[in-house]
Amino acid sequence: MAQQLTDLLTPVILALATALAGVLTVLIHAAKTSLIAWIQARTNAAQQEIIMKVASEAMAFAETQGLLLKGQEKMNAAIAYAANELQTRGLNVTPDKLLAAIQKAWMEYNPAQNKADKAMDMKEFDTAPASYNKAGSV
Repeated sequence: MAQQLTDLLTPVILALATALAGVLTVLIHAAKTSLIAWIQARTNAAQQEIIMKVASEAMAFAETQGLLLKGQEKMNAAIAYAANELQTRGLNVTPDKLLAAIQKAWMEYNPAQNKADKAMDMKEFDTAPASYNKAGSV
């Protein structure tokens, strides 16, 4: 009788164990996928923060070189500084990304200058000759 009961329950127990293993595999895979996505998102946010801090440093570096460098030379110095600093930290960032980050840092650092530049742009637009139409042609 015990032998018959064991013979009947063995396939049921094996089926339950197999089903449980399958469910655990699916749950572990789903958890792994979610964990990887969370880590990647967190890493990207951390990297973005580092990029912005280095861009601010680069902008400050270039501004302090203002007596020696002007215009595009100053921006090139800032980009070179940021690229070198980020590379030592193991981050490879495109020059366009660096340029955008440094420009953002400059705009946040010099809000009064940005307002003056916008006012000057508007003044130049308002003082255009009357013979120009809105498209800028005569």
